[in-house]
Amino acid sequence: MPKPENLLWLRCPDDRATVNAHLRQVAGKFQAAGWGLATGATAPPAPSGALAVIDDPWIEPLPRLAQRLAELTLRTRDHAPRWRVPRILGLPGVQGWHPRYPPMTLHEYERTTLARRLVAIRTPTATPWSGFAVAAPGESRELLQLGWPPPPPRQAIVRGAHLFRYQDPASHPRHELDAYIPQSTRLLVDVGCGHGLLGTRFLRDDRIVVGIEPDWTLARIAARKLDVVLPMRAEQGLCALRHTADCIVLADVLEHTLDPAAVLRQIARSLAPDGRAVLSLPNSSFAPVLRALAAGRWDATLAGVQARDHFSVLTPASFRDLAAQCGLAVESTAPLTQPLPRRLRLWSWFAARSAGGDPQVLAAAQWICVLRHA
Repeated sequence: MPKPENLLWLRCPDDRATVNAHLRQVAGKFQAAGWGLATGATAPPAPSGALAVIDDPWIEPLPRLAQRLAELTLRTRDHAPRWRVPRILGLPGVQGWHPRYPPMTLHEYERTTLARRLVAIRTPTATPWSGFAVAAPGESRELLQLGWPPPPPRQAIVRGAHLFRYQDPASHPRHELDAYIPQSTRLLVDVGCGHGLLGTRFLRDDRIVVGIEPDWTLARIAARKLDVVLPMRAEQGLCALRHTADCIVLADVLEHTLDPAAVLRQIARSLAPDGRAVLSLPNSSFAPVLRALAAGRWDATLAGVQARDHFSVLTPASFRDLAAQCGLAVESTAPLTQPLPRRLRLWSWFAARSAGGDPQVLAAAQWICVLRHA
C-alpha cells in the first residue's frame, strides 16, 4: 500500500528577495522531509496525507511541527474536521512562548518547538489567524471545499505546539533610537528607511527628512510620508545629498551592505562638522548565537542577528575599530538588552570571562552607537 502523501501549500508570495529566499528554505525543509509542494492562490487537489497551509511569509514552520499537528486527535462535539493551528509567538495577545524568553536562534527554536517545558500562556478570546495550519489525513478535502481560510469554528489552537513569527524590520518604528537624534537637527537622513515610520515621527516645518531605500516597493511607501526618498543603496544615496546632514540614521542597515567601510567613509563626508550618526547594529557575539556556534550551528534566518542578508559580522569592539579607520569616533554606545534565561546568563558569564571579555556585551542582541567626526 503506498504511503500517504503529505502536501505543503505555499500561498504567500512576497516581492522582497529576502522573504522569497526564506520561503524557498521553508519549502526545501518540507520537501527534504518527504512533503510535496503546491504554490499559488488556487487550491491544490486534496492529498492522501496531511495538508499544511502557509499564509504568512514571516513565520518559521518546521516539518516536525506540521507532522505533530497532523497526528493530533482533536476532541470536537460534532466530530467535524478542523484545522490544527499552533500557538504562535509574535501576534497580538498573550499566547505562545513566555514573552521574556522567546527563542533567539533557529537552533533554539528547533529544540523547543514541541518542548513541554515552555511556559503555557492563556490564549486570548479573539485569537488572530496565525497564517499556518495543518489538516489531518482524510480531512483536507472537506476543508478545502469550505474555502480559505476556514471559518473560525473549524480552527483549534493547539497547546504544546509553538510557532515562531519574525517581525518585519521595514515596519518596525524603532522608538528606541528617538532619544539619540538631536532635536536641533535640520536635515535628517534615514538610510534604509523601510516604510518610513521612523522619519515620519521627526517631520517638522523647519526640518527636512530624507529617506534612502534601495527596495523600490518600500521606497514608494516611504515616499508618501517623508519629504524626499532616494531609491538607492546607502552609499549612493548619501553621495547624492546636496547638503551635509545634521543627523544620519542607520537602523540595522550597515550589516546589509557589501562594504561597510565604504558606507562609513561616505557618512564621514556627508555629515555636518557637528553632526551625529546614529546606528543600531546586530551583535554577532550575542550569547544565544555563540551557544549555537558552540553546538556547531550557524543557521540563516529571515531576520535577527543571523539574518541571511547580512554581509558583515559586527560586534561593539570591532565596530569601534572600523569607525576609527573611516574617520569617525564612537561618542557613545548603549546595549539593547533583553532578558536571558538564568542558565544562559551563567553560560555567557563563564564564556566571556574565560576569553577575557565582558559578559554584558554578550547579553545584548543589538547595540546603539552614536558617531561623530574624529
